Amino acid sequence: MKIDCRNLDCPAPVVETKKALEKLENGEELEIILNSSVAKDNVLKFLKALNPTCEERGEEFYIRVQKSACKVNSNEEINANILFLKSDKVGEGELGENLLLGFLSTLKSLENRPSKIICVNDSVLINTDKNHKAHEAMLELEKLGVEIISCGACLEFFGKTKELKIGSIGNAYGILNELFGKAKIITL
Repeated sequence: MKIDCRNLDCPAPVVETKKALEKLENGEELEIILNSSVAKDNVLKFLKALNPTCEERGEEFYIRVQKSACKVNSNEEINANILFLKSDKVGEGELGENLLLGFLSTLKSLENRPSKIICVNDSVLINTDKNHKAHEAMLELEKLGVEIISCGACLEFFGKTKELKIGSIGNAYGILNELFGKAKIITL
């Protein structure tokens, strides 16, 4: 089966890939055509358990995968905490910047720190700008094993996709899967 996901906004390429996989029998192959590097990364991440291959042809990406019985992109963390950041500050102005820095710096010393931090909207800028007040604190959390995920559509909006310095690029499907999974979600 072949699906054309060129020019589709996030999370449509992942959703269309999921729908196509559900229609296939084990052993059948799927080819996904994309023309966005962020969409390519998101689909590859979604299909990781199936060992996909990717070929770049000019401005387009061709991902091939064979369906198998293993689960794709399942959310298994039951007792995990996830920090969901919607802004690069907590509140307004300089006080809000300082509060976020204080919270992130304090997380390092907690026994029950989050397993993941999901960044959307302008919180993705923390992970792209070394001069952001909270950048170093976020980097330290990553070094401690906290997975940092930045929304790909948000990075594209700000023109910062290639400037990501901390963590990985996520997508709406994966982020919503986390938010509606079994983990406890905390928002600042």
